[in-house]
Order: sequence, then C-alpha cells, then structure tokens
Amino acid sequence: MATTALVKRTRFLVPAVLLAIVGILITSILMAAPRKPPAMLGASANLDGGLARIHGVIPLEADGWMPPTFSPALAEPPGVEMHRVRIMVELTAMDKNGLRFEPSQYAVSALGTGEWKAVWFSPAPTAALQGESINATLVFELPDRAIDLTLELPGGPGLSLGAGHHRGGK
Repeated sequence: MATTALVKRTRFLVPAVLLAIVGILITSILMAAPRKPPAMLGASANLDGGLARIHGVIPLEADGWMPPTFSPALAEPPGVEMHRVRIMVELTAMDKNGLRFEPSQYAVSALGTGEWKAVWFSPAPTAALQGESINATLVFELPDRAIDLTLELPGGPGLSLGAGHHRGGK
C-alpha cells in the first residue's frame, strides 16, 4: 500500500517540478530588460565622453598574436570549448571633458546571460582630451558557441562583434 502511495506522489511531483522550472525560465525571459541593439560591426557607437569603433575582431589562434610582454593570463591555453579573441577598438574623445578608458568597464556579452571581462588589455587605464583617440586592445576568452556577441561600452549601446571570431568547423 505504501508503495502505491509513493508511486502516485511521484507521478504528480515530477511533472509539477518540471512545470515550475519551465515557469521560472519563461518568467525570467519575459521580465528581463530589453537589450539595446548594438552598433553593427564597423560602425561607431556613443560611449561616455566620445565614440568607439572596432577595427578588428581576431581569434588569437588565427594569427598567433601575443602581447609584447609576458602575460600569465595568456600563458595557458583557453578553457575547454573556449577561444581567445583580440578586439582592437578606437576610442575618440568628443566631449569637452575628454574620455576616460577604464578596461574594467568593458565586457563582452552574449544573447542570454553570458558576460565576460577582458583577460588582457592595453593600454592601462588612461584618458584622452577632446579630439584625441585611444587605440585599445582587449583580449577576451569566449565560448566557442556563443552567439550575438556585443562589446559592452560604458554609457553606450555596445558594438556588435559579428561572427568572424568563431573558429572554423566548430
């Protein structure tokens, strides 16, 4: 008799748990703030103090690039199902107060909830006066199958990375 009651409970409990999980997922998707569409690859986008434009999105394994000085963050190979991407971005100060480059304020986000910070960058935090530019290089370790990647900018809509950073055949 006890076995029959347990089977009946399990028969209702498993679908109820699955339904609750699906409900939570749907609610989180519907309640998420809409994502600002990023500027297309090659276009400029506003950021705090000026404009940003990507000049290159290059997988490190495509050209063997390494930073000019040793970097412990890049000494080991990337994690499983990950690859490293070098993003070259030009920041131009348009505001009368100039522009500040703080690498920690830049991240790559993906469709969904993924967000990754740079594992290497150059230059160090710096500033540019109105009319000056900063050519920055940021290296990110990104999942091989991430889609709709955007370089998030401080105070701006972000810049699309396109699909060219994906490894061929993956």
